[in-house]
Amino acid sequence: MEVRAPKGQYRVIGLDPVDTLTWPSGPLRKDCETLDEALDFAASNDALYTWIYIYNDTGEILHEAGCYREQLKRIEELDEQRRGRAQDERPKT
Repeated sequence: MEVRAPKGQYRVIGLDPVDTLTWPSGPLRKDCETLDEALDFAASNDALYTWIYIYNDTGEILHEAGCYREQLKRIEELDEQRRGRAQDERPKT
């Protein structure tokens, strides 16, 4: 996948390891005229994609977002709950 935006533009790419691989349209991809437009577009889609990146015309990442941070936080919370339940269920000696 080409990450470099056309000259003077910014490319927003949104990825989800499961859904975007099977969608006929593939991953989210849009070229924007300004960085502000790219940031707004990324923000409006960050709950839908695990990872969203904004690249410039040299292929440099300028911004990273997405819902993966929230997913990781939820996984950690569930792990803590599970550990707490396991500790409470241990037989007292």
